[in-house]
Amino acid sequence: MNLKDRKVLVTGAAIGIGFATSHLLLKKGAHVIMWDIDLENLQKASIKLNELGFKNFSTFQCDVSNSNEVYQTAKKVNEAIGTVDILINNAGTVYTGYMLDRSDEELEKMIQINFTSMIYTIRAFMPEMLERNFGHIINISSASSLIGAPKLAVYAATKWAVAGLTESLRLEAYKMNRKGVKFSSIHPNFLVKGLFAGTKLNFLGNLLSPGIKSPYTVAKVIINRAIRYGFHSPKIPWIMNQATLLRAILPSSILLRVSNLYGLNNMMDQYEGYNDGR
Repeated sequence: MNLKDRKVLVTGAAIGIGFATSHLLLKKGAHVIMWDIDLENLQKASIKLNELGFKNFSTFQCDVSNSNEVYQTAKKVNEAIGTVDILINNAGTVYTGYMLDRSDEELEKMIQINFTSMIYTIRAFMPEMLERNFGHIINISSASSLIGAPKLAVYAATKWAVAGLTESLRLEAYKMNRKGVKFSSIHPNFLVKGLFAGTKLNFLGNLLSPGIKSPYTVAKVIINRAIRYGFHSPKIPWIMNQATLLRAILPSSILLRVSNLYGLNNMMDQYEGYNDGR
């Protein structure tokens, strides 16, 4: 898809992957609609993009875990800017640690932001895409949707859910003969800075499943592999496809041992990232 003048909505757009994706989309000539719950960071992002010479973007404060806010803000977007061509569901958060050590409120919040919010945004913008038989919905999942991880149980569950939602919606659109509406789930390994700062695999794990050094690495995959070439579920880095292969060919008992060899069992023990809703 040619991004020139396309209207692209990015959730969790003020920092990290969301900001990097918005920046690169603007460089491609898209009109970027940036949603974020954090008004201060959204204003900082706007200032930075203006300093870089970009004007073709709009910002909206929105709590995507609140269905009423999503539908009301979506209405504002449609009235002020027009029909959205591409929806990138990027907003997410993480609470680490053993599941039983986290509160119900924390786990529910993580589910609402990481998964339920996508249902709201998709329901807000997908109908017009189906009517036009044109559009692309991109949902940010995670490498943790490929294999479980200790101290990330509910986080991983939300990312598995994102993958299942995306695949099922693709089949629904196909069944409705709306093949012009595309769906992709993105599966990046952990970012070494930001939300997953402090996450560490051992030497073998870093060699075979390296963490991602920059959110721009993910943004480039979103634009080049998902939007440009229509890949359904790109993994980042590419070698993360090994996880799918290993799940397919190894018995569960052996897979558990292989995961331990990678350092997966201990990777969250020194976690020091932040929990700010993106």
